[in-house]
Amino acid sequence: MAPANPIKLYDSGTCPFAQRAWIALVEKQLPFEVIKVDLQNKPQHFVDKYHEINPDPNSAAKVPILIDGGNQLIESSLVVEYLEDKYPDQGASLLPEDPFQRAKVRLFVDFFNNNFQPLQYKLLRAGSEQEVSELKEQLQSVLVNLDKFLQWHAEGSSGFFLADYGFAETITTPFLRRALLNLPAYRGIDVLKLVKAHRLARLESWIKASLERPSNLSTGPTDEEVVANHKKFVTQF
Repeated sequence: MAPANPIKLYDSGTCPFAQRAWIALVEKQLPFEVIKVDLQNKPQHFVDKYHEINPDPNSAAKVPILIDGGNQLIESSLVVEYLEDKYPDQGASLLPEDPFQRAKVRLFVDFFNNNFQPLQYKLLRAGSEQEVSELKEQLQSVLVNLDKFLQWHAEGSSGFFLADYGFAETITTPFLRRALLNLPAYRGIDVLKLVKAHRLARLESWIKASLERPSNLSTGPTDEEVVANHKKFVTQF
């Protein structure tokens, strides 16, 4: 059953972590409102709200913050899991009930988060053409391994990791989208072209299915905002 009052999501409008929570709210078809926060000029009420959840005074307030009635939560992956577990019969099912399937989903997410996700930012921060070239080689290896992972462990025939869009896609799509926009813009690296060149058909179908999902298209910043917002990460040489 959906909550009686809209869930509140504190979001900067550009953060990929907060977009995970936004996507989950859309997928779960829950009533919610987005409260936009300027992270460069954080309002005191936002900082206070964050530290009601995280008592460490030295921890910088960040998005997302989710307020669901009397429940307050931070950390994007925990927010997504909470929404699925709190509202299992509402909207899409983001996590499977089967323990082994859940474990495989988490394994895939960990592989993506530990390999693909940080590599795109290393490429943006690279300080020379040689470093970019070396990191591009690493990226190609990661893409090959992602394709193998999907071939070995994915069960869906619709392009997704399982039968439909779920936790695996909710957690990874915001960073996948940013890589496909920022790497061509700043480093001349087209991820989809690399995928096609290496004939990574399973990975290609997963990327396309994830990015074409309405919850991805309707949440987060525009493509232009994504590229503009990541300029601060780019090392010029």
